[in-house]
Amino acid sequence: MITSLAIFNSTAFIIYGLLCIFTKHMVKEFKEFGLSKYRVLTGILEICGGIGSLIGYFWFPHLYIFSIFGLTLLMLLGVYARVRVGQPWRKSIQALIFFFLNAFLFYQSIIKGFFLS
Repeated sequence: MITSLAIFNSTAFIIYGLLCIFTKHMVKEFKEFGLSKYRVLTGILEICGGIGSLIGYFWFPHLYIFSIFGLTLLMLLGVYARVRVGQPWRKSIQALIFFFLNAFLFYQSIIKGFFLS
């Protein structure tokens, strides 16, 4: 189950990172948040985090830990940005779900002893 969640999470961030960089919808959303200058950086961090967590999960445990921790922080900031602009709950739920998913995966990786490998 953890493997499936890790693969899903990694893939979602790679796709979402690409959407963040290349779609007009994300340009509009980042402008609404007052964070236009961070849109491309956010997309790059999401892509790198997704690739890092995918590669790290199977071959480099320390990379996995680092990537998942980074994605957890990124989603925490995403939730904060949405709360700050008063975005409706239904629009914020995706960021909150991915925050908890990444926090769970990070916690699981520590319990499994990835960090000690």
